[in-house]
Amino acid sequence: MRKFSIFSIHALSLLVLTILAALKWSSFEVSAEIGQLPIDVSGFSAFPAIGSLLTLQAVSLALSTTLVGWVSRVLSAALVPLMVWLLFAVVMSKDEAIQEELSRVVLESTGVAGVLGQQEFIESTQDNHAWVIFVLAVVVNIFVLFYRAIVPLRPGSSRSSVGKTSLPEDLWGSQR
Repeated sequence: MRKFSIFSIHALSLLVLTILAALKWSSFEVSAEIGQLPIDVSGFSAFPAIGSLLTLQAVSLALSTTLVGWVSRVLSAALVPLMVWLLFAVVMSKDEAIQEELSRVVLESTGVAGVLGQQEFIESTQDNHAWVIFVLAVVVNIFVLFYRAIVPLRPGSSRSSVGKTSLPEDLWGSQR
């Protein structure tokens, strides 16, 4: 695969991950004491590591345009275990992370901490499934990083016409 193609796929993967992490993963309707505005919890607020890992990938992607091929492959290989960790962290502790973020927001708004604050001020909960699509996008991103790490990429489509060097034609030699 060409270097530009895999660069484009990686950039698209990062864009999709950023959009999915910014969506609300859970929404909570609150009582009038807090102001009746819903509390939305996104992937970025529930898992602050998402922003750091996506930024690290963006820097790695930007550096891959100027670095030698093997350095770019090493950077991609180093990102694979971090993204696998993020995958397991989101799958295993999504509910706890959302509850912690909700507790933090309720504590800042009311001064009441813990489960008591949630029972008193939270009226309804709505779970969105953006996190499931985010997990699938992380799996695709891991495959893209793994591909960049394993497969040596050919340079872009800079075709040069390096062929025979044309010598002046020997008219007397061709007449024989």
